[in-house]
Amino acid sequence: MPSTEHKISRALVLAAGDGTRMGDHSPKPILDMVGLPLLARTLLSLERAGITDAFVVLGFEADAVRAVIEQVATLKLRVHWLYNGLWEEPNGLSVLAAESVLDGPFILTMCDHVIDPKIVARLQEKADGFRGIDLAVDYDVDRVFDLDDATKVKVSSDRIVHIGKYLTEFNAVDTGVFLASPALFDAVKAAQQDGDASLSSAVQKLADREMARVTDIGDLMWQDVDTPRDAREAQRKLLASARKSSDGPIARSLNRPISLALSKRLAGTGVTPNHVTFANLLLGVASGAVAALGGYTAFLVAAILFHLSSVFDGSDGELAKLTFRTSKRGEWFDTVSDNITYLACLVGLTIGVTQGSLPGIFFISGVVGFVFALGAFVNLYIYLLRRKKSGSLLAVQHGFERGNGPVARVIRILQYLTKRDVFAFLMLVLAIVGQLPLALPFFAIATSVVFISSIRLNVVKQPKPAAAAEESDLAEVTTLQWVTGERRKTASETVNG
Repeated sequence: MPSTEHKISRALVLAAGDGTRMGDHSPKPILDMVGLPLLARTLLSLERAGITDAFVVLGFEADAVRAVIEQVATLKLRVHWLYNGLWEEPNGLSVLAAESVLDGPFILTMCDHVIDPKIVARLQEKADGFRGIDLAVDYDVDRVFDLDDATKVKVSSDRIVHIGKYLTEFNAVDTGVFLASPALFDAVKAAQQDGDASLSSAVQKLADREMARVTDIGDLMWQDVDTPRDAREAQRKLLASARKSSDGPIARSLNRPISLALSKRLAGTGVTPNHVTFANLLLGVASGAVAALGGYTAFLVAAILFHLSSVFDGSDGELAKLTFRTSKRGEWFDTVSDNITYLACLVGLTIGVTQGSLPGIFFISGVVGFVFALGAFVNLYIYLLRRKKSGSLLAVQHGFERGNGPVARVIRILQYLTKRDVFAFLMLVLAIVGQLPLALPFFAIATSVVFISSIRLNVVKQPKPAAAAEESDLAEVTTLQWVTGERRKTASETVNG
């Protein structure tokens, strides 16, 4: 992330068009995109990147768009509404609507581009002493959805040579996100005088003066939404972005498709990530209560409940990411709830094995596993509180993750087998074949290793992690300013935060 010293805090968002290619008469900025209006998703992405003030240019159905966005409770950045009375003309005129209010560098994007906030962060990193325009481009043209409709860019030595939708020679694609300076306004006026007031023509004017450079977005996600096909692709990419790189084969192939389907349905409702976390906690505790009854049927039902809890456990994090509700408090609630679920299942199973004629080693293993698990969780919490800004155990680095020795490899295997998705699946398999109590001695061994590792975390001096930029809670919104060639009015209202 860029330093706050040179971080751009203002953005211009173009949202004036009518979006006729979507096939209906509703304004495209309020199109539902996985539970959020398309424009709100753009604004929240900017907010996540540190933008504090967004100047949004409206045109078609402006009042309806503004009314919808003002109801988005999670939006905290200050929104300044502008109006382009010539919204049916090329989009460069929407840029000019902000000329009087933007006198320094700013982020420019379109409301119908779904983007990873990190794209904005990459542009912000290059803002120091900036002049001209910097366009975020995708060099991986083969992955671009509907390449024929994309705006192509010919780049040479990080400079734009040519830009346009119908280029035959190009090596990058325009993602619709820019770092711009006031020089863009003059370029739009020059393009307008030549008969083409489009943004691409203005960028070409700057390119001809060697004032247009590019920033590579790498593998970051983006998608332009112009048609229903584009909208479906954007939803697919958003859901894919909610996956975790740490997912193992069980989570990736079995759990995620189910949890993502649930998250997609919940995203447009009033259900919050914490609601999902609490529901999973109840499932886990119920699993332990049923396991305490003992016997094949009770063990099988308990394993099914625990596995379901594991499957749906991904939905809280997915929902938080998809709806921009991630928080440290939510991470802690999820972590503690998961650990309570583990302990509840372990206690229930330990009690359950006493209901039959099973050897005492299973009960002893359950007690040992509980003690070591509880001790490990406490140590890990202490570590997170002392060393990390995260409440997730995924932030913990034990030190054996990249080791090549036999001990490190064995520990990695044990750690992998105790991951919730894998452990829950193994429990289900053992329950089906009537051998669920075998999970207790395994868990005792695995938790003892994790416990020893957790002690080492708090005893051995660890290197301090690199400082990460804090995501600020931004102030609520503010003055709505309308600027139009045909009408001018000022209103003071507040966008819900």
